[in-house]
Amino acid sequence: MRRFSGLIVFVVLACLWEAVSRLGIVSRLYFPPVSTIAVTFWKLTASGLLPLQAGQTLTRALAGLGIAAAVAVPLGLGMGVSRRLAGLLSPTVELLRPVPPPAIIPAAMLLFGIGSGMKVFVVFFACFFPILVGAMDGARAVPPQFHLTAAAYGLSRYDTLARVLLPAAGPSVAAGFRTAVPMALIVAVLSEMIGATSGIGHYILRMQRTFAIPEMYAGVAMLGILGLGLNTAVERVTARLLRWHEGRGDAMEG
Repeated sequence: MRRFSGLIVFVVLACLWEAVSRLGIVSRLYFPPVSTIAVTFWKLTASGLLPLQAGQTLTRALAGLGIAAAVAVPLGLGMGVSRRLAGLLSPTVELLRPVPPPAIIPAAMLLFGIGSGMKVFVVFFACFFPILVGAMDGARAVPPQFHLTAAAYGLSRYDTLARVLLPAAGPSVAAGFRTAVPMALIVAVLSEMIGATSGIGHYILRMQRTFAIPEMYAGVAMLGILGLGLNTAVERVTARLLRWHEGRGDAMEG
């Protein structure tokens, strides 16, 4: 029963929306019945329009997220174990980290135009710092014995990074990555609303401006499904990758 409790709440809210709209308590122009939105969603999905727009957004979000992870993870691990590197880069990181990602969209538009490059860059900027901080904190939390053992076995810096630091810092890296995932989708949609000719964010805004309200809500519904699917996939992948760590924690408690 607990598994379906969230679904029950969703159904109740949908029925309440349907009743309020059909009874005329709120304007049907701005809040069409859920049944109308559902039919519109089905038609747009069957025609391929919504999946196409959502796919473009997802591609940009994953591209920016992937580049951010490829750069931030090794850099964060390096900053976590090297005081010199941390002292060199920390001022720049602390200066840029508080900057809201939407604030760099105008500059990104000047540099990259309104194409996909701009969206990928903004997503990269938004995702870089959570992953970097997670990797850095994870590397700093690695016990000194791990480094001594790696040195005793004569591991190179690369092998120490890949075979010792990264697995040991895995939970912290995963936490930063899970923080970055919803940000990637949010920033991708926002950048599409500000400057784009495609993507689910552009589609939602265009439908709102043309008063195609059921189509607008259908786009929002597709975005919600996209976010839910992405978050579920990331949780399952990270849980599988960190299964050894959970087992280790259970063994230590026992």
